[in-house]
Amino acid sequence: MTKLYSIGEVSRILNIPIKALRNYDQINLLKPSQTDAFTKYRYYSYDQFFIIDVIRYLNKTLNVPLEDIKILIQEGNGIDKLLTILESHQNQLNQKISDLEYSRKVTGSLINDLKHRMKYPEKIEIFEQYLLTRNLYYNELDVSIYDLDKHVSRNTMDGFNKSNSETNIMCTYYSIPELNADNHLKVKGFGIFSDQKIPGLSCRILPEGRYLTKRFLYSEENLVLALNEMIEYTKERNICIDNHAYLVSKMVNVSAASKYNYYMDLQLLHLLNENE
Repeated sequence: MTKLYSIGEVSRILNIPIKALRNYDQINLLKPSQTDAFTKYRYYSYDQFFIIDVIRYLNKTLNVPLEDIKILIQEGNGIDKLLTILESHQNQLNQKISDLEYSRKVTGSLINDLKHRMKYPEKIEIFEQYLLTRNLYYNELDVSIYDLDKHVSRNTMDGFNKSNSETNIMCTYYSIPELNADNHLKVKGFGIFSDQKIPGLSCRILPEGRYLTKRFLYSEENLVLALNEMIEYTKERNICIDNHAYLVSKMVNVSAASKYNYYMDLQLLHLLNENE
């Protein structure tokens, strides 16, 4: 008579949770050799130990989904089927690795940013910095700064490109002449910096050069005030600037409770004239 093993014995011998064995039964992946009609106790044959071991290895070590393992078991051991499933699984793993690498890089950026802020207080005055060429990939907009949250989301930005070199930087840009005309500021575009082309988005090249920068605690009113202050600053010093202003910030500031706790950099390109 073939020896049968209770579900508890199989769990102990193969070091597998009873819950997992019950799940295999419920999804018709592996049925017990026998189930007592009265007690409903499950019993397994020794031959099933090998199958359970293989299932456990594929699922827990290689992360192959149980549904794929079920197809392999039910449709036999054909090499073509096995190859198709494993290649598909490999593609999924590659995508997960890419997603995790992106998360790791952004998390590292957030950690470094917080450490930098602890060591160096925020500059709130106007200062100048030299920046290399940046490619801004963005969605074109023409909306009030007060309506921006209705038209953009960080989830959209996250999907733009996970391999870009500035993984946690977003940027909105504005037309300075429009502000001069009616003192009402509109967002002309919103996007991220990327060293790789992002299909479906417009691209604006921010040239290498000197950028006047004003760092401030964000609010819509503070943005308009900061831009007017910078424009006045340039007039007093006879500094030529580009017609566009760029508001640059981290995609996420984990220490901020709301968008009004974000420090942002308003940047104006300093155009050199003959006297400089």
